[in-house]
Amino acid sequence: MPADAMPGADEDLGSLLAEIERLDADFSGREAAVRDAAAAYRDAIEALHAAALRRLVAELRSDPAARDAVKRAAADEIVYAVLRRHRIIKPSLSERVEAALAGVRPMLASHGGDVELVGIAPPTVALRFTGSCDGCAASALTFHAGVKQAIAAACPEITDIRQVKGRAAGSTGALLTSPFAAG
Repeated sequence: MPADAMPGADEDLGSLLAEIERLDADFSGREAAVRDAAAAYRDAIEALHAAALRRLVAELRSDPAARDAVKRAAADEIVYAVLRRHRIIKPSLSERVEAALAGVRPMLASHGGDVELVGIAPPTVALRFTGSCDGCAASALTFHAGVKQAIAAACPEITDIRQVKGRAAGSTGALLTSPFAAG
């Protein structure tokens, strides 16, 4: 059956996630026994789906032609989201870099700054400080002790983490102490 003829083929990830959130909100207002039963039911169905998907993908990966088909299917945002949810495929490099940056952003924001991803070309990642971090005298310490370490820990295949210099739009150039300075 062609993908466009399958039930739900016309639905997008946002609509499906919105429906899940609506149902979660509906159950959150129910009594504890109902919430617990619904959660157990959801967990059992997810475990069944995860086991089936793992077996299916493992079988398909053993055939080179099918492996390519799995890669093409995983390019679909819904297929990708489900496979990621069940930890069948690992996060992409850009997702892992963004997650690492998200981990340091609160510290940067506490000093009026941020970091933006300029580009990824493995094994290199290019980054730029924005806001108060752009041009700050302590930006080298912030880059090495915070941003660079976070990316290196999340993405060991990235061996070259570069800071692109130059003021980004909205930079103030204020001089602050690095949020990663000891003490």
